[in-house]
Amino acid sequence: MHTDVLIIGGGQAGLAAAYFLSQRGASYRVLDKGKEIGEVWKRRYDSLVLFTPRNYSELPGMRLTGDPNGFPAKDEIAAALQRYAAHHQLNIQLETEVRSLKKIDGDFQAETNRGTFSARHVIVATGPFQVPMVPPMSSRLDPSITQMHSAHYRNPADLRPGSVLVVGGGNSGAQIAVELARSHRVVLSVGHRMTFMPLSIFGKSAFWWFDRLGILNAPSDSRIGRKVRKRPDPVFGFELKVC
Repeated sequence: MHTDVLIIGGGQAGLAAAYFLSQRGASYRVLDKGKEIGEVWKRRYDSLVLFTPRNYSELPGMRLTGDPNGFPAKDEIAAALQRYAAHHQLNIQLETEVRSLKKIDGDFQAETNRGTFSARHVIVATGPFQVPMVPPMSSRLDPSITQMHSAHYRNPADLRPGSVLVVGGGNSGAQIAVELARSHRVVLSVGHRMTFMPLSIFGKSAFWWFDRLGILNAPSDSRIGRKVRKRPDPVFGFELKVC
């Protein structure tokens, strides 16, 4: 099981890498531990909607159907990833979890639950959010308090009646807080001053403006890139402020 390029992870980054390699006739293989492409998106909370419009959420070589300026829901993205992999006939092996990666005699060896794969090059496309981060202090809370990470939250029916503390004010935390505020008293705990940005400005997506102003693709070590990195990620939309 040898290939020139081994791609670990079959999400949007891994699929895009596979697309470009296939266009160049390179030998590659994508390994993903899921049972199907798009599985991670399907598992996220029911009301999740992207804050990037469709024309900024597309993968190379295939357009998303629907209004290009509209905002896709998570199940739409999951289905689009499946269509993408099938349309381009990408070489993907599912239910294959990489447990270790070593370099031996110039080649990489990936040990998986389905044997050993070797490759001259490896692209790690697993993303940064594989393991939910739960503060150690959570173990000291009263057992009667329902605790749930956003990775396991689906909808308000998961929670009992009463007040809810949402810890973390990124876009997921903000969206969940807004949803829960319709049926619960919600307190949002954030470690920094929150900043808000509109989803659209003068009829154009905020990301359209970022693109035109050179912010979207600015190198991380450029003047613009350094300024952006110093700022906490903004919350897109003003629903939280209204609540």
